[in-house]
Amino acid sequence: MRLVGVSHPIQDARGKATGRARYAADMSLPHMTHVAMVFSTIPHGYVTAVDGSEALAVEGVYGVFHCFNTPEYCFNRYRSQYSQTLPLEEPVFAKRVRFVGDRVAAVAARDMETARRAAALVKVTYEELPCALTFEEALEGVNCLEGEEAVKDEFTVEVGEPPRADGLVEVTACTELGRLHHAAMEPHVCVADYDSDLDELTLYSPNQSVHGVRTVVADMLEMPYNRVRVVKTTMGGSFGSKQEWTVEPVAAAVARRLRRPVKLVYDRAEVMRSIVCRGPMRAEMTMRFHKDGLLASVELELLSDAGAYIANSADYARTLVGKMFRCYRIPYGRAHIRLVSSNTPVSGSFRGWSSPEVALMLEHGMEKAARALDMDPVQLRLKNVLLPGDTDPKSGVPIEEIRTRECLLRGAERFRWAERRREDAAFNASNDRFRRGTAVACAGHGNTYYPRYNDFASAEMRMCEDGSVQVEVSIHDHGCGTGAAFQMIVAEALELPLDKVRLKEADTAHTPFDFGCYASRGIFVVGRAAQLCARSLREEILKAAAHKLETTPDRLYFEGPAVRSEDDPAVSLSYQEVAWYSLGTLCRELTAQAKHTVDSNPGVTGTHFAQVEVDTWTGLTRVLDYLAVHDVGQSINPEMCAAQIQGAAQMGCGAALREEIEISPKGQGTCSLSKYHLMNAADLPLIQVELIQDGRSQDGPYGAKSVGEVSFAPAAPAAAAAVNQALGSDLGRIPMTPDRILEYIAKEGC
Repeated sequence: MRLVGVSHPIQDARGKATGRARYAADMSLPHMTHVAMVFSTIPHGYVTAVDGSEALAVEGVYGVFHCFNTPEYCFNRYRSQYSQTLPLEEPVFAKRVRFVGDRVAAVAARDMETARRAAALVKVTYEELPCALTFEEALEGVNCLEGEEAVKDEFTVEVGEPPRADGLVEVTACTELGRLHHAAMEPHVCVADYDSDLDELTLYSPNQSVHGVRTVVADMLEMPYNRVRVVKTTMGGSFGSKQEWTVEPVAAAVARRLRRPVKLVYDRAEVMRSIVCRGPMRAEMTMRFHKDGLLASVELELLSDAGAYIANSADYARTLVGKMFRCYRIPYGRAHIRLVSSNTPVSGSFRGWSSPEVALMLEHGMEKAARALDMDPVQLRLKNVLLPGDTDPKSGVPIEEIRTRECLLRGAERFRWAERRREDAAFNASNDRFRRGTAVACAGHGNTYYPRYNDFASAEMRMCEDGSVQVEVSIHDHGCGTGAAFQMIVAEALELPLDKVRLKEADTAHTPFDFGCYASRGIFVVGRAAQLCARSLREEILKAAAHKLETTPDRLYFEGPAVRSEDDPAVSLSYQEVAWYSLGTLCRELTAQAKHTVDSNPGVTGTHFAQVEVDTWTGLTRVLDYLAVHDVGQSINPEMCAAQIQGAAQMGCGAALREEIEISPKGQGTCSLSKYHLMNAADLPLIQVELIQDGRSQDGPYGAKSVGEVSFAPAAPAAAAAVNQALGSDLGRIPMTPDRILEYIAKEGC
């Protein structure tokens, strides 16, 4: 292959490096209004009055909107498909506020400074209600009104048959996960432009599903879908935070009311307070092993807090059960899950969509089992990982050419696993203050919705007069270079230089319907559709060339951006010549369409190795070395894959050791990066990455599998296990902050 498998810069690297890349917040439209929000300052209660008189008196203010002067617009922030029947539980402006940060009002003004200054003058009167801020309070139903149940959802899933063997070794791992902030560099923003003469609404936002946004906004405003256009703008990161709709419904409602363009931009504090976080969970996982280390069963008791609105939490928990079976052979699995709702920030989508959470639970259990069985942790995992030819027992889908075993073996060798563990033991025996630990973690993920939902994607292409190609495909690039990967897929298939392939991101007015960037389906599903479309365009090119040369397509072949004849080596038609002939003589444009319907979901996994050093005097943990080995199938753009994995390792170390949104007794969540301690690149060693590329998929483009989400799944488990190895502990509360480590040391006297 000429392009696939060779590293290339991302498509907008120059614009980002020079500062010329245009984000939604950079947009300016004629007569644009700027909107600032007023948020609830109490965790639970009713809004009894909103006084916007002082705000309206400020010069340049166009309106103050709230629940008492606007229609009762309601929506579901998680809805991403027209076919989903989800409760419309969330109002644009709340009358019953459910958390500190719930939307109460919006102020529209000539500029952002004026809007924010006026928003601070809006007076809101509340009738306070009892609130639930903890798992215990939510379970007790402290915040429930008459007729409401404390447990919002409860279900049990069983896969396989319970083990009947005697003498099994049983371990129970208790894991508790805190709230995480996505910390994308770009905040949440939406520009809404309403044309009252045509009754057409255009939304510009960095989102993960333009058709999902359209579904929510069009239904909310009772507008035909063809009157609502959603354009995906350049995105500065998401990690799941921009796949749920929070700013778009507000901007749309205000723009329609004012009949002029509206821009709504959240600052960092507003994003942390009012968007979504990764939800807290409490898990008790019981694992049973045969004495030789083979897994017999896994049973999970899970309590999940949805926060103020249910949003995606019920679906998220169900997805978690499926992710249990994506890495290890589990003959019997059982999960009992309860969901509660508290008066805290809304729990939402997060990178990996429950794979990282279940990996923390499973890997915690694996570490305890290795100690109980007196087995090396790498060897224990080697005995239990899924192998090529296995089938996912829950979905019934073949796992195909999975390479977790190779990841473990390659990683253990490269990381000097056995030697390093011995060196750690010697270091710890001779040091009174510092403790070192080396650990490994594995995790699996998927590439598509299938078979949980039917999944497909479409692509369209046309060849221009000069032989270049225009591609219409619904890409949702998070800022990592997905657009470049698609260019490479198409250019490879058409034997074109990269600069001869042009594509833009998703736009409901121009690109085909697509579910969006979920379930790591971008390259695997949409990329395959683009590859198939390019193949169809090749056929059209050959047909036109064959007509011109008075031969048959089977006597022609491609060599670079030209068509050559097997019968006459002197014949060479450039793409430009073929395109001109098709337009001028055949009177037709060279176009192609393709649809790819998915019927596979191969195993994709990562194995991470981490060495840490814990300061027992301060509780601070330093990551000394890190290696990530990933089974990715064919890497489309290797440097992009490596960058994804390195960033995921950084996120995972932060999730394991530092990062948490804490809730005060008054219901206020952490809303400043000065108090939310992000793990920065400077805090870490060079993250080493190795890609295993021989386990290619049957259906991904050129054999590719996903990488963006699975790269995050093993990261926190590896760092957390290394801390427990260093201390000889069984800490299950994540993150393992200095305070928690010192509390453990004081309690255990070590």
